[in-house]
Amino acid sequence: MLNHTTHPQGRDSHDLNKYIWRFIALSTAQPRVITIEATSEQEARQQSPAGCVMVFAARIRREVRHD
Repeated sequence: MLNHTTHPQGRDSHDLNKYIWRFIALSTAQPRVITIEATSEQEARQQSPAGCVMVFAARIRREVRHD
């Protein structure tokens, strides 16, 4: 069984490269923590609310969720 790759169990292979990105969103209202699931910081920022300055706070692997 040389060069045999086992498919990840219990996970969708399309989601293996996704992370949970956390930002502090600054606007004229109260600052708030925004959580976005994306493959890159750039993709996460593209999904962020309009009119907010997004300050990077954390990148968390999707498999390690603390809800």
